[in-house]
Amino acid sequence: MSGGSGSDDCVTDNGRIYIPKVRNEETPAVGMKFDLLDLVYNFYNRYAFLAGFCIRLHSSFWGKNKKEILRKEFVCCKQGAYRKDETRERKRQRGISRCDCKAKIVVVKTNRSKKYTISLFVDGHNHKMTPSERVHLLRSHRRISNSTKVLTKQLGSVNILIHQKVSIFEVQSGGMDKMGFIKNDIYNLECNVNGKLRNHDIELVTELREMAMTGLVDVFGQMQLLDGHTACAFLSKETIESFIWMFKEFKKAMPGGEPKTIITDQDAAMTRAISIAFPTTFHRLCIWHITSKFSVKLPHFAFKEYWSEFQKVIWDTDNKDEFDAKWNIVVTKAGLTDHPWLRSMFDLRKSWVPAYARHFFAAGMSSSQRAECSHAFFKQYISRRNSLMDFIIRFERALSHQRQKELVVDHVDAFEVA
Repeated sequence: MSGGSGSDDCVTDNGRIYIPKVRNEETPAVGMKFDLLDLVYNFYNRYAFLAGFCIRLHSSFWGKNKKEILRKEFVCCKQGAYRKDETRERKRQRGISRCDCKAKIVVVKTNRSKKYTISLFVDGHNHKMTPSERVHLLRSHRRISNSTKVLTKQLGSVNILIHQKVSIFEVQSGGMDKMGFIKNDIYNLECNVNGKLRNHDIELVTELREMAMTGLVDVFGQMQLLDGHTACAFLSKETIESFIWMFKEFKKAMPGGEPKTIITDQDAAMTRAISIAFPTTFHRLCIWHITSKFSVKLPHFAFKEYWSEFQKVIWDTDNKDEFDAKWNIVVTKAGLTDHPWLRSMFDLRKSWVPAYARHFFAAGMSSSQRAECSHAFFKQYISRRNSLMDFIIRFERALSHQRQKELVVDHVDAFEVA
């Protein structure tokens, strides 16, 4: 690439222009003909890649019938004026994106011709060319192929993160410079896809609501899992009214009426909803959630000295009176008789202490850890970034994996007994 004389329109402040040196057969020339505008773009973009700049589409002139373009300009990406934003602070100094470069080609199509002909080619630039080792980073030379888009979606369905996807593409391509795109292109691709899915989500929610109102669909689904039954419901907000609706739908889906026992965390709205929707159900608070808070709620010295005694009181007492007596002894020894959180937990003892729940059948469960295990399992498949449509697909996939595990366990029990 060298400087030389040329049109004053291409002269920089220091009076220099840059004319790329590219082989004649790959350099545009006035009179060249092309069947399609896409072929014009590809040819000029190939020339730009060899020269060290990138291009973009510019003005178009349509025919009277507005059915075809009769004139089209393709310009250097640095065409146009740079507008400096004085109010915007940048952490890093960046190059000027536009410097009124005049390099371009113009193609025209006459009424008597079926081809586009180059009518003007300006090869001089008022800026230096990009070095060959960085030219693949320029926008017009980056492209995500259809096969890569498909693979990106497939990898996303198994929760492969974007930087991990890029590493896979790098290995496939034989290097970062051979991928044909950069990590930000994958980010932008996924943002565009998620934007479209959000529109579909709105349509889906509207359709489900209409179908539910007309009785065509039950918006509460019941699914068979490995160790029993799990049901799921979508709630727009966690209010008492929403939970009441959910529990009533749960009752419809399960045979036998209200459950004997239900275990939850200390959610106030859910607690109130349970008392309304399941008035005869024994509501237990998750003992794991409560005991895990002792280390946070108690003073450090008290927890260190007396936690083992609290554990014995909680787990090793056989009746209500024994629990009350031993709890008060430990609390007094620890000097925590006025501790507000311990007092509140004692007031709620009928809902979480094993000694107060021995007369209720709970199949050996005293905490919601089984639900926590389910949460951990489903987190392998879904995340808060998922759209509604994406969530449904991933949730079904997770269920199919659970069913497959159940089949494997049954098979081992039946045919591979040790």
